[in-house]
Amino acid sequence: MELKECFYISEKDWYKLQAWATLAYDKDKNEISGLMTAVPQEDGRIKVGDVEILKQENSGTNTELDGDAVSAYMMKYGMKYNNPDMKFVWWHSHHTMGAFWSGTDENEIEAWKNESYSLALVINLREEYLFRVSFWKMNGLPVEYHEDTTLTIERKQPKIKVTDGMKVAYKELCSERSVVNHNYSGYMNYTNRNVRQTNIWHREQSLSMEAGYVQASEKAELLQDAFVDGSLSHKEWKEQVKEINKVCEENKFPFKMIEHKCSKHELVNKLMTSMPSDLFEWDDNVSKERAETYHWNEGGWQWQ
Repeated sequence: MELKECFYISEKDWYKLQAWATLAYDKDKNEISGLMTAVPQEDGRIKVGDVEILKQENSGTNTELDGDAVSAYMMKYGMKYNNPDMKFVWWHSHHTMGAFWSGTDENEIEAWKNESYSLALVINLREEYLFRVSFWKMNGLPVEYHEDTTLTIERKQPKIKVTDGMKVAYKELCSERSVVNHNYSGYMNYTNRNVRQTNIWHREQSLSMEAGYVQASEKAELLQDAFVDGSLSHKEWKEQVKEINKVCEENKFPFKMIEHKCSKHELVNKLMTSMPSDLFEWDDNVSKERAETYHWNEGGWQWQ
């Protein structure tokens, strides 16, 4: 059996992960993390499941599990399965960002080093993911090897459901991490009360394409939230989109916001299932990739 065929997760557990990620982003715009089990089955495959969140401190760019809570989870499921070959999976979300391993993630993976292998999963709200198997000793040799492989999702159709019980657990277990001295390119100057401001960017004399995209996408996200919650009218939405596109044209940016020509109800449905990055159209994919990479790494999403 190849490595890509070894691991699988049920539809129910996959969408439980997505529900936790959705809840954390909707409530606080934060990441969230937890643990799962990886239990060998009779057919030789390994089933990933038992999704839980634990006591933790979170921010928009980081998440840290409580050590005592981790120990309690491992003891609980160790006793349940009583299987020396079972493993634990550290998982966390990247909400609207891409699924990738940050420097902080790499350090956490390193912390799970053991005598055989460990597992880690990062997901985002687009249902993109990376599932990593880290081999710490290859047949007893002091060789470390990491491979991102397939986690087979056994499902029929998408059905994310945030339950009342999950909301209660989230409120009880997840607290806000204090974050200071971050450069958010002016993002914190905007609130739902002033999304109608026409001066949407800090007008530097020479605004780079990448910096322009950071500020445009942050503004677009504020508009998106305001329109969905009803604090921004359909007419105001159209006016703000035109204002953003006017600045894009003035600066000769290779992107602009999509002007959805549809009813208010149709637009709400579109925005409720779209990421901020989905609200833009690009002249070319090279510029798109460069700007989004800059956004993740430099333009306000700085990993600590």
